[in-house]
Amino acid sequence: RRESRAMATSELREITREEVAKHCSADDCWLIISDRVYDVTDFLSEHPAGRGIIMMHAGRDCTQEFLEVHREDYIPAFAPKAFVGVVAGSGAAPPPPRPPGAGRVDFDSNSVLVLTRDVYAPEHEEFRAKCRAFLKKHVVPQYAKFEMKGMVDASVYAKMAEAGFYLTLSIPKEYGGLGHEDWRYNAIVCEELEDCDCGGFFANLGNDMVLSYFTKSCTPEQRAKWMPMLMRGAVIAVGMSEPEVGSDLGKLSCRAERLPDGSGYVVTGRKMWISAGAQAELVVVACVTDPSLGAKGISLLVVEKGMAGYSCAKRFGKLGKHASDTCLLTLQNVRVPTCNLVGEEGKGFVYMMGHLPKERLSIAVGSVAAARRALALATNYVHGRAAFGGVVGSLQSVQMKLAQLRTEVQVCTTFVDRCIAEVSRGQLTTEGASMAKYHATELSFSVADSCAQLFGGYGYLKNSPIGKLLVDQRVVRVYGGSNEVQLEIVAKGLGFQPQRVARSKL
Repeated sequence: RRESRAMATSELREITREEVAKHCSADDCWLIISDRVYDVTDFLSEHPAGRGIIMMHAGRDCTQEFLEVHREDYIPAFAPKAFVGVVAGSGAAPPPPRPPGAGRVDFDSNSVLVLTRDVYAPEHEEFRAKCRAFLKKHVVPQYAKFEMKGMVDASVYAKMAEAGFYLTLSIPKEYGGLGHEDWRYNAIVCEELEDCDCGGFFANLGNDMVLSYFTKSCTPEQRAKWMPMLMRGAVIAVGMSEPEVGSDLGKLSCRAERLPDGSGYVVTGRKMWISAGAQAELVVVACVTDPSLGAKGISLLVVEKGMAGYSCAKRFGKLGKHASDTCLLTLQNVRVPTCNLVGEEGKGFVYMMGHLPKERLSIAVGSVAAARRALALATNYVHGRAAFGGVVGSLQSVQMKLAQLRTEVQVCTTFVDRCIAEVSRGQLTTEGASMAKYHATELSFSVADSCAQLFGGYGYLKNSPIGKLLVDQRVVRVYGGSNEVQLEIVAKGLGFQPQRVARSKL
């Protein structure tokens, strides 16, 4: 044994510390532990305490810091292919073996599924590969900074638009965009943001919730005015909710009074929970133009950044989605010209209801992607986490729980994929979108919660991938119309009316 170990040691690749120091980036990260060199690049996104703690030591010796927390077999357990060689002249031996019973730790969001997804064609997968490469280069390395700032830099939106992943993918070709009518491209952006652990970056807000007001409901003159801004990746937002009005959009109080000369409106009110509100250059604001008509008196006006009386009054601190700014917007006698009226006066509620199904499906797509990501993270973790003389994954209770979650995630993925195909054919119903939004968001939080339990204390660290998924997925049951409202919409298809409507007629 001693002779074979000596022979194995003599055959190990020797690497200088100077060479290791060159590998210090998020896409090329090496560490030295006990004079052994590990390439942990692929483990960065899996590390249960977050990538940041590894990047602190990228390219250098972290033996003392590492061994204060872990045994060295922790690296082989979770990154079995990470060993590169030994420090030149150290005479270090090969790394310790993996824990008994350790299994595969390379599961991802696709391999946790049983059925092959068939909703995407080769051209979509080519688009996905480009999108993922973009995110890994321009978003992932800076994402922790964006979370600390509470917003993604405007320059990233601009780069994303230039690359064809933000706004420009759906802007008509006549205005310089890619002109994709196929919504599967939008869905891919949602999925990749979650799969790259960047779910707090609300690129889909612009892509799926706001852009269609400009491309579908605006006049040619309005498009000619605003499309150049959208082509360069301007941050855009929509202002529906108010401090006293959430899902009940027919009860808005924000008023838009017509000027006597008909040249525009004076808008007064507040808009609450507005994502990207602090940065937005254009905000589609829902307001009441005729209070006597109820929902038929609601119109949409485009408020532009810099208009007198318009301001971001407050940015809210949130439990999750830290890379997205969420704001209270105030409008105090804001003069908005008539040319900024979206479509026809009094049709705002109709336009909102027409665009909401895609918004809700977008939320569903991101949510089930988060569920797949959570399942993959947990599966890899229990295959490598040493416990009770083996690994956590050896326990039958853990296996049964993950089998249950896998089944639920597969069923939800299949349903949401069908909805993606339906919307791409222009056949998605309001009920179908509400079903998808309800089921996917309830499941994503449930899966994230169950998976976080399997991580033990690591699941409660704020920078852990599974911990961030857990807090991020709590809010998806609320925005885009609360899940209780989604169930009411689904129930209407069975011939029921909400009880509040029935009572009001008594």
